Amino acid sequence: MYTMPMMFPLDLHGKIYVLQDENGNTIGTGTRQVCETLLYIISKPLTASVSDSTEVLISQKSNVRAAITI
Repeated sequence: MYTMPMMFPLDLHGKIYVLQDENGNTIGTGTRQVCETLLYIISKPLTASVSDSTEVLISQKSNVRAAITI
C-alpha cells in the first residue's frame, strides 16, 4: 500500500493521529508528537555497534499498543 509507514489525522482538528505500516495496519495512535517519535524509532537504521552484537536482538518494528482508545 505504502513504501514506508505513514501518519494520518483521526479527527478534524488534527489532535489525534494514527501511524500505519506499509500494509495499512495500525501501529499506534496518539498526538502528532507521539506518532512522529514512533515513526522515528521504527524507521531509523540500527547502529553498527548494536547490529554487530549477537547478544542483543532488537526488532525495528515492535508491537506498539495505542495510547488512546478509540
